[in-house]
Amino acid sequence: MDTNKNINWILLAKYLDQEMNDQEQKQITKLFQTDQEYNEILSAVQKPWETIKKQQNMFEVNTDSAWEKLKNKIEQTKTDTSDQSKTGIIAGRRIIPRFLRIAAFVILAAGLSYVLYRAVVQPDKDLQRLTVRSSSNQSLQSTLPDGSTVHLKAHSKIDFEHQVSGTRKVILQGEAYFNVSYDPDKPFIVMTDQALVRVLGTSFSVQADPRNNQVKVLVESGRVLLSDRSDDERSLVIEPGFMGIITEDGLRKEENQNLNWLAWKTGKLVFRETRLDEVLNDLNHTFGTNIIYGDIKMAGCRFTGTFYNQPVDTLLQVLVTAFNLDIEYTRSQITLTGEGCE
Repeated sequence: MDTNKNINWILLAKYLDQEMNDQEQKQITKLFQTDQEYNEILSAVQKPWETIKKQQNMFEVNTDSAWEKLKNKIEQTKTDTSDQSKTGIIAGRRIIPRFLRIAAFVILAAGLSYVLYRAVVQPDKDLQRLTVRSSSNQSLQSTLPDGSTVHLKAHSKIDFEHQVSGTRKVILQGEAYFNVSYDPDKPFIVMTDQALVRVLGTSFSVQADPRNNQVKVLVESGRVLLSDRSDDERSLVIEPGFMGIITEDGLRKEENQNLNWLAWKTGKLVFRETRLDEVLNDLNHTFGTNIIYGDIKMAGCRFTGTFYNQPVDTLLQVLVTAFNLDIEYTRSQITLTGEGCE
């Protein structure tokens, strides 16, 4: 977190408490769209906020006491950047009179959430355990205690543990991209229900897909050893540009042909005379959607285009216009219908 930045805790609190007017709603929406830090904070504070809300009617809050507790909690997070912490406290002090009149417990909740964010999402290097969870519709970037970085795809989770032996172990649910800090004496291991990925220093992504009972590992730099947890003797070394895949049928390696595999992380989608069925597969993987076509004749339609940080609705409208399609929305899926291109 950039501690020089003044986070608008009032706005975040009102968002969580559903007490926003139209102007504030527009303001927070813009912040979520343009500032990843607000999304990371929201992901970290939402659960404790809900807990505090449930306890709201169980006690009375003394405003002076609440502010003192808040200051103490913030001061506990000071490290060597004491000037930055003071900046945050001064900014908080300016908002107190007005905000205390709204509800003192909101200040305390926001303050505690700030500590939780620093402790859980960006901890000190001495911390040995860490859990990071992304929200259901936003990816999340975080720095692990060993200096490695992780990009979590939406609706994903990791549990990180720096073991006494020196091994750095990550348990992954969902999909994530890792850039591992090199340390030959401290192996970095990513575990899913099916797979075990061993690395020293590299950048790679891991997708654990329980629906299809498979794991995919794409290596961008360095090398990783991919093993099937059901059979330790089945393992492959995966080099840059290759993808290792574990399914019920076994373990295999193939050259990655999909330029858009990491689009959920990079925000860039590139199509060059790409079949429509492949386009929809990429959109579904990138955005976690369920988009299908209504007629098999549509699968062979070819599409060319490049998109940067565009929402899925925009891309769908481009496809609808390009191929003169109709679009149908239901709770579980989006269906494109048309005459096809054959």
